[in-house]
Amino acid sequence: MKKLLLVKDDGAIAELERDYLEADGFMVDISSDGDEGMRLALTGDYSLILLDVMLPGADGFAICRTVRKERDIPILMVS
Repeated sequence: MKKLLLVKDDGAIAELERDYLEADGFMVDISSDGDEGMRLALTGDYSLILLDVMLPGADGFAICRTVRKERDIPILMVS
């Protein structure tokens, strides 16, 4: 089963996106904070990161740049 990280500050939308992804067989971790999302992205075993741009803490662009330097994980910016 593929595991995804969803980093989005709007909890209602994140829950809805998670429901659709889980219905299609994905495991989904959600983070609503940029700093926590970056930590998870750098330490977790994810097949894909769905990343919002505007986040509390580190913004989506900073997370993307940092993850690109450290790991080879596909990232989709969802904003």
